[in-house]
Amino acid sequence: MRKSLIIKYLFPVVLVASVLAGCQNTGSKDEDSEQETKKIQVSVANPVRSDIEITGDFIGTVSADSTVNVVSKLSGDVTNAYFEVGDYVNAGDLMFTIDDTSVRISMKQAQAALDSSRASLGSAQAGLDAARISNLYTTAQVTQQWGTAATNEMQLANAVNSAKYGLMNASENNDAAGVQLDYIREQISDIDDQIDQLEDNKENMANYAKSLSQIKNVYTEISECAGTADPVTALGLVYNKYGITGLSPDDAVAAAKTYLQMSTSGGASTVEELDAMISGATSVTASIDSLEDAREQLLVSKAQAEVAKTAASTGVCQAQEAEALAQRMLDDYKNYTLATIITGGNAQLAGANSQVASAEAGVKQVQAGVAQAETGVEAAKLQLDYANVKAPVSGIVTAKNITVNNMAAAGSPAYVITADDTQYVDFYVSEAVMDRLLVGQEISVLRNGNTYKAKITENAGVADATNGLFFVKAQILPGSEKLINGTKVKLTIATDSRSSVITVPVDSLYYLNEQAYLYVYSDGKAVRRNVTTGITDGNKIEITDGVSEQDRIITTWASQLRDGMEVTVDNSAPSGNEIEVLNEIPD
Repeated sequence: MRKSLIIKYLFPVVLVASVLAGCQNTGSKDEDSEQETKKIQVSVANPVRSDIEITGDFIGTVSADSTVNVVSKLSGDVTNAYFEVGDYVNAGDLMFTIDDTSVRISMKQAQAALDSSRASLGSAQAGLDAARISNLYTTAQVTQQWGTAATNEMQLANAVNSAKYGLMNASENNDAAGVQLDYIREQISDIDDQIDQLEDNKENMANYAKSLSQIKNVYTEISECAGTADPVTALGLVYNKYGITGLSPDDAVAAAKTYLQMSTSGGASTVEELDAMISGATSVTASIDSLEDAREQLLVSKAQAEVAKTAASTGVCQAQEAEALAQRMLDDYKNYTLATIITGGNAQLAGANSQVASAEAGVKQVQAGVAQAETGVEAAKLQLDYANVKAPVSGIVTAKNITVNNMAAAGSPAYVITADDTQYVDFYVSEAVMDRLLVGQEISVLRNGNTYKAKITENAGVADATNGLFFVKAQILPGSEKLINGTKVKLTIATDSRSSVITVPVDSLYYLNEQAYLYVYSDGKAVRRNVTTGITDGNKIEITDGVSEQDRIITTWASQLRDGMEVTVDNSAPSGNEIEVLNEIPD
């Protein structure tokens, strides 16, 4: 037993003795306190991933298949027989042949069927290639159709937008024409008002102009007196003529000026200003004529504006009709033409895809036919091989049941050979072990200090009625010296294994009420961690739950360890399976 296990089982006795000795100790409380404060030194390590294999030892019996029947798998006439009773044959020697004429015919037929299937496969593959190319072409066509349809839809949408823009322009033109027409009408109305006003003042202004002209005439006559030989007499005559009083009797110039100012109520002080007043009074008629001319021109403009307004209104109607038509064409294209194009394109794609799928199914069907034909050829080749019967093992011919030119029946022993190089080992195992053993699994055989290799050849899974165990048979591999038939041998077999699992040393584990646990080193303390265990090979044990590869496991087994206890890590502690407990019991 390892040291760790000795410590694990003997330490409680030592601990009890120490406790009893402590009860009799009359030392001071200071010594007890000093012992309690001592920390346990421990070794730590991370869990590692490794493989675990459990082996078991069994007892087996060496046996041999002493006789082997050589049978033909093909019925037919024997054409040659090469061995007699007592001859020694090697495994693989040709022992006899059977007429293979019919088999060769079947071989040719199978080969012809294979060639035909391969030719059909080439044709089917060519059809598949053509279907795929056609599918690509159809896809390109449909894509082009959809692209053209999208372009047409865009053009129709642009036409709708253009029609809406045209309607907006026509509406603006119509509004502008209406505004222009209203403006001209207002101008005509203003001119009519001006003409009416001028007509009302026309006669008054004519009388006013006439009186101003008379004033001018009198003014002129008074002014001309200044150039006469006797201005005073001349002025007197003028004053008497027009009954004028209050003017200068001898200064014609001053008299004329005063007369002008008095006659115009101060409106004119010079003849030029008087002329202006006359011109203003006489211009009313000319203004009326001018306004009437302007009115005639505005009437022409009004007629033109009315025509323009009518044309603008017509343009609005036409633009509305154009916009409605463009929208109708776009809607019809979306609802009917575009839907038809898309549906048709999808139908074309579906048809092309269906052709490809059908061609692929045809290829697979022909491939299956080729595989079947190849199987037929292989079967025919196997039948040809069956026509040449060879020795399955090496040994001595002990019986011959065929003769040349006579029929050999399939399944009937033609020769009997006593084998000399095939040995087996028979053994029994429990059901749990039997479930884990596989045919072809290699096992070790030990006899008289020599180790042999064997492979399991039989594991029927049927219990023996006499002992309730399961029979297993393994063939001893060639390359070693012969074992004696009937002797007992020791077998070593892997009964269970795990690959790349998390493992810890067996001595890291503690148990309480069948619950396995260990201690994890964390921040200077031992932290208890319950774990679930798997299989063990005696040195390491599988941990299926509870720790990870990053945890630091306390590998030192110490009965004083408790959850939360402070510990120190001893980096010089032994590695491997040798565990040393340090300072477990205080001095």
